[in-house]
Amino acid sequence: MNTNKSDPISMVDARSPVTTASNLTNQGKSIVAKDELKRWMTPQPIRPIRDLFLDWLGIVLALLAVTWMPTWWMYSIAFIVVGCCQYALFILGHDAIHSSLHPNRLLNDRLAKWAIHGPMFMALEDGRRSHLEHHRTLGTASDPDRYLHTLSNKNSRIKFLLFCSGLATFGKTVLKVTPFGKLLNSSRPIATEAYQSKNLLTPVAPMLLDYTKQRVPVLVTQTLLISIFAFSTLPLWSYLVLWVAPIYFCVFLPDEIRAFCDHAVPVLPDSKADSSRLVTFRPSWIEGILFSPHNMNYHAEHHLYPGVPYYNLPIVHQVLKDRAEVTVRGSYLIFLFHVIRLLPLQDSAEAAS
Repeated sequence: MNTNKSDPISMVDARSPVTTASNLTNQGKSIVAKDELKRWMTPQPIRPIRDLFLDWLGIVLALLAVTWMPTWWMYSIAFIVVGCCQYALFILGHDAIHSSLHPNRLLNDRLAKWAIHGPMFMALEDGRRSHLEHHRTLGTASDPDRYLHTLSNKNSRIKFLLFCSGLATFGKTVLKVTPFGKLLNSSRPIATEAYQSKNLLTPVAPMLLDYTKQRVPVLVTQTLLISIFAFSTLPLWSYLVLWVAPIYFCVFLPDEIRAFCDHAVPVLPDSKADSSRLVTFRPSWIEGILFSPHNMNYHAEHHLYPGVPYYNLPIVHQVLKDRAEVTVRGSYLIFLFHVIRLLPLQDSAEAAS
């Protein structure tokens, strides 16, 4: 396990301009030969289609099972299966954000909007804007996800458990992936490029236009899902129990916790950890299903090479696992228990003064 770090790493999408830590970006690219990197980034167009199909098949079979046997325990099983498949779809959507789900960009985005993000109340464009900014600014105060990674805002067991419930971050995370999330940093433009040329009186107008336009797939897919539940033999409240609730408990919540684990270092001040926020996990298979489906546990590798498709990340891990820039941990749950045991942390800067 590597815990010795000397440099902060802030990698950028291969398709995005370098805006921070460009020297370390170049250092990351120099770890492997160009031919090997090209091999890592070679797409397998059939693989994501297959995985999309299997994830949706799991959802359909779980819902059919409840229709066949509408008992409380079958609802419980279906809740877990649907939620895990939703999260697996969400992770495929993460690849789509990096345009690496499918080599055809148009198909990549359409699959994400209509088969992944729309059914889960999400918009591809805003998710892409926020997530690529996270890649550009990891380990800096400008990272839009920094509140998930730091310990200063969770430095008691009560605060940490509140974070693990999702209640402490739900509002901010939802706002972050809307056009209104741009207001979280007033230095950034608040209108998308499509509307910057329009002579609108207030910034709210273009944001509302953005919000509505981006969520057409949400409106269409949710109408379709509600109709399916309405015309099935299941009560209509099953839509809330078997579709909406799993998005919170099995997608949002584990993803917030995973994001914390993937970039958190239990030290204060937060800036002291910024050189060590590249982390990979090697979890058990059940933790992999719950926290990191589709190889999301290889998160350091993903940050170093965001253009590498999820199915090639294990290959990248074999090359990078012994590098000093990468911390390798085992279990997500063991790391969480380790953090809880350490709380509250003492701020080394305050102690020194």
